[in-house]
Amino acid sequence: MSNRINILDDLTINKIAAGEVVERPSSVVKELVENCIDANSTKVIIDIVDGGKKSIRITDNGYGILSSEVDKSFLRHATSKIKKIDDLYDLYSLGFRGEALASISAISKLEMITKSKEEAVGTKVIVEGGKIISKEPVGTNNGTTMIIRDIFFNTPVRQKFLKSTHAETINISDLINKLAIGNPNVQFKYINNGKQMLNTPGDGKLINVIRSIYGKDITENLIDVDFECEYFKMSGYIGNNNAYRSNKNLQHTYINKRFVKSKVILDAIAEAYKSIIPIGKHAVCFLNIKINPSKIDVNIHPTKLEVKFEDEKDLYIELRDYLRRRLLSSNLLGKYEIYEKTSNPTIKSIQNIDKVKESEAPIEVIDISKDLNINSFKSVNEILNENKEDNKSNISINNDKNEHISINDNYNLINEIDNSLKENNNITKSLERSIINKDKIELPTKNITISKLDNKNEFIIDGNIDISKSFSMEDLESLDKIEETDYIDTIFEDKNDEPIESFQEGFFVEDDNKFSLSGYNVVGTIFNTYIVLQKGNSMYLLDQHVAHERVLYEKYMEKFYNHDISMQMLLDPIILELSSVDMLQVEKNLDLFMKFGFEIEIFGNNHIMIRCVPTTFGVPESEKFILQIIDNINEIKNNYELKGEKFASMACKAAIKANDKIHNIEIDSLINQLSLCTNPFTCPHGRPIIVEITKKEIEKMFKRIM
Repeated sequence: MSNRINILDDLTINKIAAGEVVERPSSVVKELVENCIDANSTKVIIDIVDGGKKSIRITDNGYGILSSEVDKSFLRHATSKIKKIDDLYDLYSLGFRGEALASISAISKLEMITKSKEEAVGTKVIVEGGKIISKEPVGTNNGTTMIIRDIFFNTPVRQKFLKSTHAETINISDLINKLAIGNPNVQFKYINNGKQMLNTPGDGKLINVIRSIYGKDITENLIDVDFECEYFKMSGYIGNNNAYRSNKNLQHTYINKRFVKSKVILDAIAEAYKSIIPIGKHAVCFLNIKINPSKIDVNIHPTKLEVKFEDEKDLYIELRDYLRRRLLSSNLLGKYEIYEKTSNPTIKSIQNIDKVKESEAPIEVIDISKDLNINSFKSVNEILNENKEDNKSNISINNDKNEHISINDNYNLINEIDNSLKENNNITKSLERSIINKDKIELPTKNITISKLDNKNEFIIDGNIDISKSFSMEDLESLDKIEETDYIDTIFEDKNDEPIESFQEGFFVEDDNKFSLSGYNVVGTIFNTYIVLQKGNSMYLLDQHVAHERVLYEKYMEKFYNHDISMQMLLDPIILELSSVDMLQVEKNLDLFMKFGFEIEIFGNNHIMIRCVPTTFGVPESEKFILQIIDNINEIKNNYELKGEKFASMACKAAIKANDKIHNIEIDSLINQLSLCTNPFTCPHGRPIIVEITKKEIEKMFKRIM
């Protein structure tokens, strides 16, 4: 008999196990960085070359490994995380199987340098293909450095199936982003081919990590969450209705700091955002959920990417309902923003004269007008004349009809002129003196007022200004020194003028987590579609169609939810054939179908007879509605959850349309009805109802704010 049972050798076993643990270079990074985090490291440095295919170097400042235990760390199922099976039910570490180092060393050339604080010197060990080549003492800092070279060098088939360097780099970068967000107390430094890609602060503040990875636009559209119930405790941030994506890549969910993709959690998030963001879009969230380890099973997936919950249904309901409440209690107004090409103000900086290089041609300053009244300012002519007397330089001034100045070619002289210009530049002195004394800034023949806003890079220029003039940023530095009361007096000449507020006044008034429209002023309508409203320092555009659609939608839903289901008897009963699984669901939930308005009888083995169907606003429901109930029977609690899309369509068709002209009395009625809605921010399809444009943004358009 040729098919005999063989006992595999350790090398073959490790290579097979490596196929489960190490799929690609990012798998190596994941396992090793998780070991760093479990070692209580506060700083982790990841350095990769060629997408990790050529080299991966990971350094931490954690506990390190004792020299006597280094050899054991490369054995299969060797771990310091657990000792017995019961430890799995009280597990807070990211790793626990003890397969990572054995699997990684079996398919790569590995070098480890480690030192624990209990030992005076560290240990360096080299492993190739699962065999320890050398082990020696070495001087090093506390912590561990892992160097992985030539991944899959001894398994060429696996190496052939690696993706391109670019694809592997993207995968590793995404993984490090997830690990950094899940561990804001750890400083991550990520280097790719010698270029620094990421450096998180490691200060324990999640918002700072998100900002360093995803930037300002995402960070400014986040809502903080902090919730605790009997099933879990949750903290983090969720995006408002201005932050969403076409995929779920920005949905970061963590269970006890472990990144997971749980269908239960993702479905709860999607349900909470229904009708708040557009259809087909996905929310942005960064959630860390803490659950008792005994209530979850993290050992159901080879890479521990999925978990199983003990109280799955209750967790889903609690998470969905809280996120929905938190969103609707926040300001979900649409925002209009101006995207600047640069963050610097448009005031030009004076070019440094030190940059002037030697040239054979003389430098000429042409056309200095005598008619210009410069008062306290010194002209270039006067400065150059003073420089001539002090330094006895060969500067010839020719006074002809064009009155021009020629300067001989002399690089040292140019430097002296530069110093003289800096010493005698009365523009800066006059500007600073005027600001400190709260006077207007007087420019030759033209008066302007320059005022600085809270944002250090933004200024208000009031009056006429010659745009050919240039000013240095240092000229405006003293603005920061003005006291708040003096600052307001400096900006506003007329005390009766309305001051510019540094905050944006909300269009909604919050009262017990309920928003209501109040204090608005109807300016008019544009394009017979958008209602223009004004309140405080903001202008609002309200889409009349989607606003009315939201009002009608909630009225329909409320009527249907509170409506006593009326049933219509069928003259000819309908017989449906179902699968054996669906039949079991129907037999168990006959009372539920009666609540929905279906009178059902069991008719044979796999058939049901429908004698009555429910009516919605007088219209009989299709018998296919019963199939929808069967498909969602484990999730639904009432008929409200099944009719959302139908009523959204009904509301859309019945609402006033774009280009329909409405009058002020109708506008007032629409806004009053909208204020009573549960969600006055978005239509049932997730489009915004109101968009805000602040006075500050309008002033930017007209260059009143520079």
